[in-house]
Amino acid sequence: MALHGDSSDTLITTPSPAQLKLSQMDSELELSVIESAPPIPRILREASDITWQESLETQDTVTLRRRGRDRFKLLHQQQFRNSLLAGVGYLELANAGDFAANVWNDIPVPTFAAVLMGIGGTLALGMAFVAFQDFRLSWRNVRLLQDEKEHLLRLRQYHAKNPELARLLDSRLGVGVREIGTEVVDRIFMDILLGGGSVLVGVGTLMAIGGADPHVFKASNLLSGYIGNGLAAAFGLFNAVWSWFLIQRFRKHDTAVRRSEPSDDIHRRLHTRFRRFQWHALINGVIGLVAGAASMVTATRWWGYVVLIPCIISLIFCNYFWRKKLGYDRPVLGHVSLARMQLMPLVEDLEYAIIVQRGLSGQEISLPQTILQPESFESMLQFIVRNRMLEIYAVSLAQDKKTRSILLEIPASTEPDQIKITHDILLRLSSRHKHTQILLDHAKRFLRTEGVLIFTHRERHLLELLGYAVWHDQTVTAPTQEISIEMK
Repeated sequence: MALHGDSSDTLITTPSPAQLKLSQMDSELELSVIESAPPIPRILREASDITWQESLETQDTVTLRRRGRDRFKLLHQQQFRNSLLAGVGYLELANAGDFAANVWNDIPVPTFAAVLMGIGGTLALGMAFVAFQDFRLSWRNVRLLQDEKEHLLRLRQYHAKNPELARLLDSRLGVGVREIGTEVVDRIFMDILLGGGSVLVGVGTLMAIGGADPHVFKASNLLSGYIGNGLAAAFGLFNAVWSWFLIQRFRKHDTAVRRSEPSDDIHRRLHTRFRRFQWHALINGVIGLVAGAASMVTATRWWGYVVLIPCIISLIFCNYFWRKKLGYDRPVLGHVSLARMQLMPLVEDLEYAIIVQRGLSGQEISLPQTILQPESFESMLQFIVRNRMLEIYAVSLAQDKKTRSILLEIPASTEPDQIKITHDILLRLSSRHKHTQILLDHAKRFLRTEGVLIFTHRERHLLELLGYAVWHDQTVTAPTQEISIEMK
């Protein structure tokens, strides 16, 4: 549950009692209560913006597949996901699975050592399954990002004479390079090398149980020794190079932002974001190198495992930190019209995300009534569709027992085991009296939990886009003075 205060990177203060009562006031009073925040043109114009209306007319569609009698699963992922598995943080632990095989490398094998070898080998092989699952999730992200990159490059070429639009597209392309790099190096390479190493270490450790055979003994030593652990060392080198690139990248972005003299609030958020990236990259890179070297030492020296233990703990922490503080979900700018992309000034988009977080994270939803009416399912549904949350919302409906039964009433599409979720279909379902209150209550819970998390992730993405745009303008296209004026 993503409640107020769960994400420290949002820097949102606790709403005042006046803010909590916004939903009971008229529109003029609501907007005056938010006067402490900078003027938000997007908030003011959203209800009548033609772009928003076009996004509803050209409806997004989410397809769910039936699993069993009353369960559904998302058919095609349409968003970039922060899908890093928690179990991946334990991949280095597989390198310690050969502890018994390397320390008690004797013939005959002691009984207690054989038991430990069985446990360690099985553990190492099990971690290979985790690596495979993470590889599969990461590969989905990479395919989506590559499709988006190709589409953005075509748009960038076509709109090269529009400076403002080109700037926005350049920002997304630049951040896309970092996103693809992170998925490839920190996940796919890691899953292949550490996962492959886990298989070799696991097999070698299990073979060590039958080490009385000279050929088995030799093969076991090779697999659970230098060959298996060598893959972990290779990943440590790849990861260190990528981590150094990230440290330098975000150092430059942070310096560019300081030169641009943005508002205190935006500057604080940008600085916090970049520092978190740098610290994560530094710790992750150094620990990866040390863990790789320690893995090679463990092939012949027991004390290598002593060095490996703090590395394993640190990498578990890095995994947690990425999933909770750095990673994000976001809509992918796929093959849609430029109007539906809703490309707008980054500062304006960022301020909008911050205001929506604040409005959704209180005890009551406190956004202006012209934007969101908490007692109207139609209004909340329009808000969800406009902000490209339909995919996550559809999954939420499929996971809730009460709303899942409602989805069973949707006629199957062209495929008998699939249903399609759109704005109009959900609106028709809510028009049935027995469903109205159930869908209304679920939508409120969704916005106050998942909705807050979604806009927290939007903020993380937009901060990175803004930082890249400021750096790019200072180094490539525009003088510093112009950026300073725009940021103010």
